[in-house]
Amino acid sequence: MFLLTVSIYVILGKRRGRRRFFLFVAVALYYLSTTPFLPYFLLKQLEKNYPIPSQQEITKVEKIIVLTGRIYGQKDLSLDERFSKETLVRFFKALELKKLYPEKKVIIVGGSYETPDSKGASYLQEFANKLGYQVEAVDIPLDTETSVKAVKNLLNSPEERFLLLTSAYHLPRTTLLFKKEGLLPIPYPTNYNHKLCKPELSVTTFFPNDLYLNLTNLAFHEYLGILFYKLKYIFF
Repeated sequence: MFLLTVSIYVILGKRRGRRRFFLFVAVALYYLSTTPFLPYFLLKQLEKNYPIPSQQEITKVEKIIVLTGRIYGQKDLSLDERFSKETLVRFFKALELKKLYPEKKVIIVGGSYETPDSKGASYLQEFANKLGYQVEAVDIPLDTETSVKAVKNLLNSPEERFLLLTSAYHLPRTTLLFKKEGLLPIPYPTNYNHKLCKPELSVTTFFPNDLYLNLTNLAFHEYLGILFYKLKYIFF
């Protein structure tokens, strides 16, 4: 969006020196987004404060809450084709914990991407049943704020501690929203995306790669989400 805006300014603007400067900044930002340097820095800042909880912390909770990523709701998809990578990483980590702590209740919360009023988490529940695991599912619209309100209704009290499973980069925004609701989640990062883009001393490091562009987009989405909710809580 920044590159598009600057491009329009370059075409319509009158000050050539300023236009060249902004065009250079826009192109440079786009280039850095396709190399590991920018996404690594952005994602590491989001993920660095969230270690894996200790076994002692895990044993104290009764519920494991899993927030889904994208789940695709088109009717012609098979069950195995419905889930994004982020969703599957979170899902399999939850099943791993269920295997280690079978007495704990796993609750999957989320909706489908294209059809917000249809099944979402229930597809993962069906998938878990195929693998021999019993989990609960809550189908809701696919946004974090709605997920928080749904989880609040699942707890015995606001003081109940629970494991909150989601990707590490997503935890700053989700913990912010949960704490604003007066809840006490124990963050459990299911994966660290900054490890996928750690820069190495190699010539190919400077070549553009769509993986890094996607990770940069992921990071910017989270920073904008955090900014949005902080402004919302200030003014509303």
